[in-house]
Amino acid sequence: MPSSAGGTTWFDDWGEHWKLPIIASSQKGYIDFTVNGEPTGGTTTNDATVYKTNNPGVGIAYQMTYTPAGVVTPDKDYTAPFRLDVDSNVNASGDLIIRYMLVRLTDELPAGPITEVPSVTVSYHNPADSGYGDVTFVARSGVASQPKYTACGINAPTEIKLNPLYGNSLKTGAQNSIQAPTITLTNCPGAINGISYNFSAVYGAHDEANGVLNTVTGDTYAKNVYVQIQNTDGTPHTINSAIALQNYNGSGDYVLPDFKVSYFIDDAESVTAGNVKTAIELKVTYN
Repeated sequence: MPSSAGGTTWFDDWGEHWKLPIIASSQKGYIDFTVNGEPTGGTTTNDATVYKTNNPGVGIAYQMTYTPAGVVTPDKDYTAPFRLDVDSNVNASGDLIIRYMLVRLTDELPAGPITEVPSVTVSYHNPADSGYGDVTFVARSGVASQPKYTACGINAPTEIKLNPLYGNSLKTGAQNSIQAPTITLTNCPGAINGISYNFSAVYGAHDEANGVLNTVTGDTYAKNVYVQIQNTDGTPHTINSAIALQNYNGSGDYVLPDFKVSYFIDDAESVTAGNVKTAIELKVTYN
């Protein structure tokens, strides 16, 4: 998807061509197509007529051409009404090609995938006394897949330091909680249904239901001390599961809800001294 208003993809046909033999004649036939859609009122830099899709931030433009070159005039047509005139006294066994490209209409791209685009109807018009009738068919209709988009950037801390925990203050449960720095998803895409994020426990969960993470083990690390991710009210934060971004409404930046980090101990009597270290991986998915 283009990154800003006025940007376009490239004209693509996805390998779908229509075989169209041309028989030499002193009389000229022609090819035209109609777009069953509403123009936006604008054009691209190459004067291609832009039509609306169901997403108000995305338009679509079409190009009609014939290969090999030198058979029709103009060589390509981008602008409604679309028409290619077949040159006289030319034989060809080539292909008609209807290409399309997406046009970003707004800087802020609304939510919602592209589900409706105009259909394109092509007609071959033969000379009246050629012995060949006209042919009309629908060349383009519907949506087979969604455009590619750029993932959100992630502005997040690489390290969160908890205050030291001393043996004479150990207790069962959460303690020494601190407010975590803000995490922001930046330049997120539009034209999708939504975004979800997941605090994934790198070393596994000690108690997933209560947002408690395993910590690193080894000679220099404390035993039986864990880390808990909390909501701002101290309740357990969801880990290892997707959380929908509640305020998603299209492209832009999104601040994740605030959260806290704390130590967590099941049994204060079983704790040994040492460092406490864990990690979470922020996974972002697009729906």
